[in-house]
Amino acid sequence: MLRKGRLGEKVDITFAEYTSSLEFDRKIFLFDILGSIAHAIMLVEAKIISKEDASKIINGLLEILDEGIEALDLDPRLEDIHMAIEKKLIEKAGEVGGKLHVARSRNDQVACDLRLWIREEINEVSKLVLKLIGALLKLCEDNVSTVMPGYTHLQRAQPTTLAHHFLSYVDMFIRDFHRLSQVYERTNKNPLGACALATTSFDISRELTTKLLGFSDVIENSMDAVSARDYMLELASCLAILMVNVSRICEELILWSSQEFNFVELSDELSSTSSIMPQKKNPDALEIMRARTSKVIGNLTSALSLIKALPQSYNRDFQELSPIVADSLEIANTSLSLLNKIISTIKINKEKMRRACDELILATDLADFLVIEEAIPFREAHRIVASSISAGNLSSLFELYKKKKGKALTPEEAIELRRVRGGPSSREVKRMLSARKETLAKLNAKLKKRMEKIEKSKENLIKKAKSYV
Repeated sequence: MLRKGRLGEKVDITFAEYTSSLEFDRKIFLFDILGSIAHAIMLVEAKIISKEDASKIINGLLEILDEGIEALDLDPRLEDIHMAIEKKLIEKAGEVGGKLHVARSRNDQVACDLRLWIREEINEVSKLVLKLIGALLKLCEDNVSTVMPGYTHLQRAQPTTLAHHFLSYVDMFIRDFHRLSQVYERTNKNPLGACALATTSFDISRELTTKLLGFSDVIENSMDAVSARDYMLELASCLAILMVNVSRICEELILWSSQEFNFVELSDELSSTSSIMPQKKNPDALEIMRARTSKVIGNLTSALSLIKALPQSYNRDFQELSPIVADSLEIANTSLSLLNKIISTIKINKEKMRRACDELILATDLADFLVIEEAIPFREAHRIVASSISAGNLSSLFELYKKKKGKALTPEEAIELRRVRGGPSSREVKRMLSARKETLAKLNAKLKKRMEKIEKSKENLIKKAKSYV
């Protein structure tokens, strides 16, 4: 259909299959229809096509939307979803269907489709991030007083609480949400009207299609509009960072569920066993999440490499970027959903965590005590405690602490002494929990508003489209 004038109708099937984007294009079927409806409405309101022609075109597009992608001819020789839809539209509306492509190129058409698709995908992954934050906050609330060792270099360092520990992940995932929100703002802009690269001689309204599709603004420079894919690179980067954070929590839960730690137990329903060793209870899902993180990191590298040497403006190389980003989205979405279940059902071995806090974990507190009570420099206090540990005579310092303070130095005591902002004392942890719950409520409201705006724009677009039929 598209080749006829310049190349003739015959096309090599191997070439067609190799260059076709139809396998991925299923994801943007809806958005291609919505973008086309908005473009048709703009054309008629700009008096570029007649109301009669617009009625036939819009009616055909609505019918195609209702019938679904299964009703399309997905022959790879049609190249992409845009031509498959146009072929179906011409079958329904007659030759007038060809007028839809006035003042539009596949370049700005696909750029529009991808931004409509990506903004919804950002919202979906953001929703899962917030759900995971909620599960982590519930775990923290239940474990404000659960004492455990804090680690550096994977060596026991200082006493803390499980709530304090997991609040660190809450803050990581809140930053992930903010990164995704920033990408959303840069994604939610309209490239329609840029055409191939240099706009059009028709007197179109880019502002109208922006409003109809619920975009926040126009991408002004037309070359940038058709060739910008940095928002997709940003998303790939955000997903890689997000999955690295997921992988870190996976790694800890894998370690903690081992018999060597025995800090946590995973739900039976979310664990695997061995084909030969009956006693095994394996954290396979967490291991697979950890492994799939490497795919998302690799996808980011692939995406950056794909774009790095492309001249302005549109290049067919862009076609290979979308499946890469889609793969990262799929991994992130499924991983977050499963991790939320794991966090929500995990059992905490509080006694084992507490027993792991041996007397050496209080060494820093003994040094601090000497600084305060004996007025000696910290370096000297550090040397005294270190020498006592080497000599196996730390008990004398504990006795001195009890004599001076009138109470024993315990992990619980050490934790409550750390009332500095962000520390593990129960007062600080409860304050942080309250603040994070407020933050979560605000972020959920922000996301809800964003999603409702998109849905409202769809409803209004379809309503306006039906008024032309």
